[in-house]
Amino acid sequence: MRNRAQKCHFFLILFLFFLSVPALGLDINSATVEELASLPGVGPVLARRIVEYRSRHGPFRRPEDLLKIKGIGPARLARLKPYLEFGLSSSNSPKKISREDSAGGYIYRWVDDRGVVHFTEFPEDIPPRFRSRAQKIPLPVGPEEKSAGGAETGPVSPSSPGFEEPKTDIRGRDLSWYRKEKVRLKNEIARLRAQIEENRQAMRLLHGGSYIARRGVRTKYGIKLGKGPLLRRWAEYKRLRRINQELEKKLSKLEYRLEKGLYREALRAHAPDEVLEFLRKDP
Repeated sequence: MRNRAQKCHFFLILFLFFLSVPALGLDINSATVEELASLPGVGPVLARRIVEYRSRHGPFRRPEDLLKIKGIGPARLARLKPYLEFGLSSSNSPKKISREDSAGGYIYRWVDDRGVVHFTEFPEDIPPRFRSRAQKIPLPVGPEEKSAGGAETGPVSPSSPGFEEPKTDIRGRDLSWYRKEKVRLKNEIARLRAQIEENRQAMRLLHGGSYIARRGVRTKYGIKLGKGPLLRRWAEYKRLRRINQELEKKLSKLEYRLEKGLYREALRAHAPDEVLEFLRKDP
């Protein structure tokens, strides 16, 4: 009697196990997100990626096609193969994703630390540290969809009237910001050059032992000669030389940023074309 009860218990566990495993032969080209999410090693996020890829590129024809989806490698594919069928009952041509099929009718554009641009329809795919800088873009409308007035509209492209190029870079800086930054750099460069030349003139007076160089008042970046307490000429000469060395390093960095650095920074930040054109032409 005890053995019989153990056998019944074993078969009950086996039955429940098979209920938890998806039925063999799930058609990858007609399965829903919920059905795909029940496969071993496939969660809701990966299931949505599979459906998204299928909608954009048409039906899967062989198991290796799944390797093109982010998150599916050879090991996971080998685990999935026994549960999949590749029926081609769907249309052979790629299906346009409508606003209703998408995650809210938008795609999200974000840029990683290396400057690589990524696109996704699912904001949860974006690493948390990049989400605040992600750009939300309306999903292009397919030709089978109609506008509110009933007229058919084609896919939105850069040449379409409804397409708007982004006016800022990924840091939210527009053409006006770059204009102000160039003005600031030019003013700072002019100020540094004037201070360096003023220090050089004071150094010449100190070195020559001029009467005017016997007294002076120190400033943060130089000295005002002619009035003030008595000076130790050579100590002040060396101090001005050290200050000028630091100012010249700073000047060199600002000149590089004005001539090349700001343009390269705009490229890395994916600034709009009008910004890049301005930085190329403005002397």
